[in-house]
Amino acid sequence: MSTRQRLIGYACAAVLLAGISVGCQGNLMSQSEKLFITMVNKTAGKLDLNENQKVQIERLKMDIRKNFLEGQEEKEATAAKIREEGMKENPDIRKMSSLLQGLLRDETERMNRAFDLTLNFQSNLSDIQKKKFARMITKWVTED
Repeated sequence: MSTRQRLIGYACAAVLLAGISVGCQGNLMSQSEKLFITMVNKTAGKLDLNENQKVQIERLKMDIRKNFLEGQEEKEATAAKIREEGMKENPDIRKMSSLLQGLLRDETERMNRAFDLTLNFQSNLSDIQKKKFARMITKWVTED
């Protein structure tokens, strides 16, 4: 086996491992969605929400679910492109790597969007609820 063939083999193996990692992160996305929904439910239970706020919290949960569902669909489409490129006789490793990097950036953006959606919910709260909400956020972030 030539050095060039070995390098291509190593590069393909690296992309394959990264692809497996991304595949596992699809599971992370659903875990992240569950975490956000759990935290929203805990928050709602502690804030003594009125009926309008309860409607808004349900809308928030739907937006969070939609956010992660769209991310999962994008992940699957990108993973298919990576697999397709990897099946070629001479796969473009740079293209595969670029697709993978974009996928990881997109997943980070999905997480950030879920945080933003959750934090934007506070505009529906009274001043007393906002203070309580801020304390809960602090606890979530600083809890071990």
